[in-house]
Amino acid sequence: MRHRFDIGTSAFACFARWIAKRRVNSRLFACLILITVGAISMSPVLGDDWPFFRGPQHDGISRESEWQAVWPKSGPKIAWRKELGIGASSFAVVGNRVLTMGSQDDHDILWCLSAEDGEVLWKFRYVCEFIDHNFEGGTLSTPTIDGTFVYSLSYDGQVHCVRLDSGELVWRKHLVDDFQGRRSSWDYAASPLVVGDLIIFDTGGDGLSTVALNKLTGEKVWGEGDDHAGYSTPIPFVHQDTPGVLVFKARALVANHLTTGRELWRINWRTKYDVNASCPTVVGDYLFVSSGYGGRRARGAAFRLGGAEPEQLWVNDDIETKMNSAIVYEGHIYCVSERAGGQLMCVDFQTGKTVWSEKQFAQYGTLTLADGKLVVLDEDGDLVIADATPDKYTERSRATVLEGRCWSVPVLSNGRIFARNNKGKMVCLDVRR
Repeated sequence: MRHRFDIGTSAFACFARWIAKRRVNSRLFACLILITVGAISMSPVLGDDWPFFRGPQHDGISRESEWQAVWPKSGPKIAWRKELGIGASSFAVVGNRVLTMGSQDDHDILWCLSAEDGEVLWKFRYVCEFIDHNFEGGTLSTPTIDGTFVYSLSYDGQVHCVRLDSGELVWRKHLVDDFQGRRSSWDYAASPLVVGDLIIFDTGGDGLSTVALNKLTGEKVWGEGDDHAGYSTPIPFVHQDTPGVLVFKARALVANHLTTGRELWRINWRTKYDVNASCPTVVGDYLFVSSGYGGRRARGAAFRLGGAEPEQLWVNDDIETKMNSAIVYEGHIYCVSERAGGQLMCVDFQTGKTVWSEKQFAQYGTLTLADGKLVVLDEDGDLVIADATPDKYTERSRATVLEGRCWSVPVLSNGRIFARNNKGKMVCLDVRR
């Protein structure tokens, strides 16, 4: 069930076409194939951009391999720190540019920082009344970088498209004012999804519950559904050559056709307070869904795609991902569950059985994965590196890098780990080899 884009795939295909055109004899062809495959498999990925909330492949996994996972007792090297404003926005990183958001003085700020030293390259500031949401509050969405543009969403529904190089405004829309959106109890928290020429939002409005806009102009391409909005970022997928988008609504997971908006299928999914915040994952013909907050469906489940509706294969009641998303890697699921006061879990994707669980974690930690290792930010500010293996829990490094509550997803990109707490204190850790 492994589903990772290998950068060598396209290179290999081009190479094979080159060989075919030149009619190389079969024995030489076989030798060249072995050499090429070996070179591809052994080539490390020195750095990997992270332009979107769930990473370049929308699965929480980085291809980056040349980074330092084992630290001295003093912890990883702190390159720089920054004050961003209140919120749980994560990071989008392309090259030397790091983007995130924060709330200060009834304004949202979209920050563009230098990855090297934290210098402010530009910031885009606009009025957005601060709401504490019964926790620290502030901005919850993560910016999305697509080519030369950056897209952001505030919790009150303001959408902005600005230029990556300068922060200059290109266009703006409002999910409530322009598309009759309905703000949920904790307002909008999802990050913008760009696929092709479209940018997709979960508005929660009648008849326009999910909308797809032209990414260059902000004009509506299609709108579909009446569901109230959830808090999960939309995720693209392709099944049997049909492009789709998964939107985790307040009470259901809905699959829409990417280009027309037509509903393909849905899975009813009820939780307390209608909080569905974790991103689902499609791996081939299989789907994994999880959530938290108790209730009848506050658990993890796997489904098989292919019929008129997805077929449920198993349920694991110990999986409760309240605000973080699970990662599927080499046939196993890794997640931080709020069960037992907080635990890191490894679950067999085929059977749904818990392989191991580790309870040295606070209740609402977040995680990403790179080079076969989990990068976990504990809710209390501990950053942990552990092996992503079903054999057993093996911790490689642990260091306290932040204080206070941390709900933001850590990001590893180009040899640096970016992390922050809800009050807006950010740290950049230099883990380059």
